[in-house]
Amino acid sequence: MATTCNSCLLPISYLNIQIDEEGICQYCRNFRSTNYLGVDVLKRDIQPALALNNSSKYDCVVGFSGGRDSTYLLWYVVKILKLRPLAVFSDDLFIPDIVYENIENTCKILNVDLRRIEHNYLKKCIKHHLNSWIKRPVPETLMFINVGERIGYETLVEKEAVKEGVHLVFGGRTNMQMDAKYKTDLMKINNKGGRLSWFFGYLKQILLNPFLAFNLFCLKVQYKEFTVTHWKNKLIKKHNLTIIHPFFKHIRWIEKDLENVLFKELNWAIPEGSKNSSRFGCEVDTLRQFLYLKTLGYNDTHVDLSFLIRDGQTTKEKAKDVLEPTLNIPQDYIKYILNKAGVNAESFLEKLNVKYPDKIN
Repeated sequence: MATTCNSCLLPISYLNIQIDEEGICQYCRNFRSTNYLGVDVLKRDIQPALALNNSSKYDCVVGFSGGRDSTYLLWYVVKILKLRPLAVFSDDLFIPDIVYENIENTCKILNVDLRRIEHNYLKKCIKHHLNSWIKRPVPETLMFINVGERIGYETLVEKEAVKEGVHLVFGGRTNMQMDAKYKTDLMKINNKGGRLSWFFGYLKQILLNPFLAFNLFCLKVQYKEFTVTHWKNKLIKKHNLTIIHPFFKHIRWIEKDLENVLFKELNWAIPEGSKNSSRFGCEVDTLRQFLYLKTLGYNDTHVDLSFLIRDGQTTKEKAKDVLEPTLNIPQDYIKYILNKAGVNAESFLEKLNVKYPDKIN
């Protein structure tokens, strides 16, 4: 019996998946290639925001995490759009040294000013959320683990644009990322519905594991995190900002082109043993991907590669070759992240393995 969709890498256990009689999931059946608007339309769409610019130094602000998407975005803004960006890096204090090196090197090569803004929302909350989560280690509440991270990258970039008098902000969202809905849907009542279903699902999870709410500071950060889109939209409207994600509807995101830019033009470094540029950013995100894999048997890498298969950028066999190494996250690295978060790594993993003895190790 097949364990995955016959077309992509999504397992038959994937949340809300529907496999038809031919073994094909609904995501593959319903996939339609985006009719991207193109660079000329992109250049036209950014003109109104550029006309409002009050800065003599910068044309725009780019949210720059140091990951491959935002690095490629920064290159595109400089080399293709010929703009003068300020790169804003939201540092949650769980960033590997190699990412810092790539960030600084990229900005130096592109001759871009870098503004690094540290915030400790994540650092202050992660110990509490990890120790609370392991009391009832279910995938539904894994989104608590990186609470505090999003407050930074969702609002600090826009605030820097306001400070500089810039009205154009670039983000790196892609259609690939929009496919990874399982993390949000896990929290919803019956894993389906809209915002109200998510809210009641959140209350349900708190009732099932009240320890998640037993810290007033972290509870406040949860509120800020889960309502950040509302506050971000108010900020955008108040200051007449334009947020553009070029790789969402204007420009097709092509893996091969991205990796050529990263390795041939920007001299990107990757961790020893890695075979591509995928996912080695925030350490907490690495931990969370490990835990999704452990509790569900899949994570974002399955979703990303499945999108590339549907988009015609790779084959299932080639994608499987890329996937396999990512499933073996070194235990020593996971222990390092847990200890850095202030958690007893040995005790945490022992409890996790009791709950999920037959999942990915």
